[in-house]
Amino acid sequence: MSEPHEEYNPYEHEPLPEGDEAPPPYVRTMATVRWLLLGAMSVFALVMVLNYFGATPWSATQASATQYHCPMHPTYVSNHPGECPICGMSLVPITAEGKEVKVTDSMKMDSSTTMPADSMLKARPGQWTCPMHPEVISDKPGKCPKCGMDLEQVPQPTSGSGAKEDMSSMPGMTPAPTGHDMSSMGTVPGLVSVTIEPQRLQLTGVRTDKVQRRKLANKLRLAGYVTADETRTANVHIRTSGWVRKLLVDQTGQYVKAGQPLMTIYSPDLAQAQQDLIVARKATQETVADSELSYMRKQLLDAARQKLRLLGLSDQDIRVAENSDSVGSDLTLRSPVSGYVLEKTVLSGQFVGADQNLFTVADLSTIWVLADVYEQDFAGIKVGQSAEMTLTALPGETIAGKVAFIYPSVSAKSRTLKVRLEFANPSLLLRPGMYADVQLLQDNEPVLALPTDAVMDGGETKYTFVVHEGKHFEPRLLRLGRSGGDWIEVLSGVSEGDEVVTSANFLIDSESRLKAAIAGMGGAPTGEHAGHGK
Repeated sequence: MSEPHEEYNPYEHEPLPEGDEAPPPYVRTMATVRWLLLGAMSVFALVMVLNYFGATPWSATQASATQYHCPMHPTYVSNHPGECPICGMSLVPITAEGKEVKVTDSMKMDSSTTMPADSMLKARPGQWTCPMHPEVISDKPGKCPKCGMDLEQVPQPTSGSGAKEDMSSMPGMTPAPTGHDMSSMGTVPGLVSVTIEPQRLQLTGVRTDKVQRRKLANKLRLAGYVTADETRTANVHIRTSGWVRKLLVDQTGQYVKAGQPLMTIYSPDLAQAQQDLIVARKATQETVADSELSYMRKQLLDAARQKLRLLGLSDQDIRVAENSDSVGSDLTLRSPVSGYVLEKTVLSGQFVGADQNLFTVADLSTIWVLADVYEQDFAGIKVGQSAEMTLTALPGETIAGKVAFIYPSVSAKSRTLKVRLEFANPSLLLRPGMYADVQLLQDNEPVLALPTDAVMDGGETKYTFVVHEGKHFEPRLLRLGRSGGDWIEVLSGVSEGDEVVTSANFLIDSESRLKAAIAGMGGAPTGEHAGHGK
């Protein structure tokens, strides 16, 4: 049985008027959260704008708070006093502009003092000041509150030192320690004198040595190689062309004596010259009444002999050919010197000509050693100078020789000069191509010298640090001469007895450069370096 169908009545389901509907759940809560977020963002933006222009209350509080930095490392800034973690120096207060605060006479830092460093007064003669921080002034001795160094008393001005007194009153000028010669200070561009306390010197491992007069190392070590004596080397040629009949010396390196046969050669030109000699001899043996004809035949005989001599035959070979009734078939080629065959370019049966080198024979009883000398050592070498040679092949054995020749040109690639030395080789133990370690003996006079470790190489300049009173380090320009071992000749810049730094001088160099840079940034000249770099 079906249910009754109810018809739809549009008037019963008419929608409510606008605004009378029931809101979804949590709508009011989300609206409240949205307004809270908008308000927080507005407040945050307002605070950021005020903070940018420094209008917030806490900005004035922070600006009035004193900050501290390290005098040697200005990039390290702290909100409270203490020590620099880099160098251990005491931190000093600075103003909002980053300038150091003036230290009072009692050497107690006043946090309310904001006087910039540019307006600081300099110590007067008789007062005490810090060499590293001239703004620290006191009427009595003590230690610098910034770096812990001992304060030094400003010396009284002497007659004729008005210019120096005026310069010492300039901001940033550090007075020189008592007893120092200002005429020799500040000679290295970009460097200034520095003072380092003994405690710090012990930690950095600074070592010193004295400038003294002494003989430099009297041996100059060179590297070279053994080669054959060119004056005792001969090339073997044939003065005609022909074919090798028999090769009597067929090995490179074989020892031959002077006059020893090397090979035999068949030459048609030589055979024809021998035939002319035999005919001329027979003609002169005939008796003729005409004297002119007899004289002409003798001239022909002499000409035939000379032709064979020019073709390379010895007088003995010519006499044998002249007394023979038949032409000899071969020419015997002999060694001109006694020695070793260093080069052989011929084989049995080979056709050879006058332009071909057949053998190279060298007498090795005296050998040469060619060594390279660097430019800075040229002045210490002369012909006839004694030398000693050692070889890896002959350990423990020293061979005496001398400098025979100094070549006139310098190699463009290696920038070295060739030196030729001569050594006797009676036992023939020295072979061409051996590596040789040569030491030239020099007769040196005492010169003013300092250790090579004390020299700082600045490229165009050479300088060192001279020590005064054990803690003051002064840079000095040097003019150097020749070197020998661990010492180098000094022509100017230091005097005998001066104490120079030989170890940890790079640390002193960095402190000197840093101090000069800080003085340059402050606009105040330091010592005689004012004006460098213009």
